[in-house]
Order: sequence, then C-alpha cells, then structure tokens
Amino acid sequence: MAELSRDGGCACGEIRYNVTQEPLLSYCCHCTECQRRTGSAFGISMQVRAEAFELVKGSPKARTRIADSGNAITVNFCDMCGTVLYSASVARPHLRVVYAGTLDDPGVVPIQLNIWADRALPWVHMDPEIERIPGQPNLADYIKL
Repeated sequence: MAELSRDGGCACGEIRYNVTQEPLLSYCCHCTECQRRTGSAFGISMQVRAEAFELVKGSPKARTRIADSGNAITVNFCDMCGTVLYSASVARPHLRVVYAGTLDDPGVVPIQLNIWADRALPWVHMDPEIERIPGQPNLADYIKL
C-alpha cells in the first residue's frame, strides 16, 4: 500500500485529521442518508484502514445509527460547525469511512463505484466508465485487505 499524506478537517478548523495510505475503496453514494448528510446529491466516501486514519486536532462528537444493512455505524462530527467527518462500523472495526468532501483536496480521490445508483437524483450524470450498483453492495467484495 502506497504511503501518502492527505489532510482534512471540519469547516471551522476545530477538528483536523490525516490519512496516510491510499483508499482501499472510494465511491459516490446516492442513498438518501448521504444526500441528507451532505445537503447535496450524493456523498463521496473512501474506506481506509483504521491505522491509516489519525485525528491530529480536536475530538469529534459521535452518534450511532443503524444502516439499511442492520449494522451499527458510528458517525463522527464536529460539534462546533456540524461537519460530518468519518464513520466506523461495528461490523468492520478495522476500517474508517472518510467523507472525502472534508479532505483539503477532495479532487484527488479516484471514484471506483456509484452505489445506490437507483436513488440518484434524475439530473445527476454518472461517468459510464464507473460501475453503477443499484443498491448497497457488499463493499467487502471490492476491498482487498
């Protein structure tokens, strides 16, 4: 796995983090939860090994929600500005899902999948070269640990 340094954080700067490895998987999610979380048409997520994610400033607040899969997901956010930064799943504690829009340069994230594509807003255009999955795939099938 290549070493790199990608920094990110919340909108107000109270929380900062660093990712030290390339994402194991990165994707656009068009589910309604991601639409609500981002206030936009989709969310951009990247999965990284837990040890490749480091908080360098601040302590996020957390809330736990139950995903459509039934898994408990702990979502971490800044309690000052409300920015949602990353999450962890009880089912996959060795991974962190970093919400790539919180990176200082989210444009460096290569999109590999579009998931929940059946919930994409009608005006969202997806690259035909990127795989579209109508609902929630087993993302473990796409990650080589």
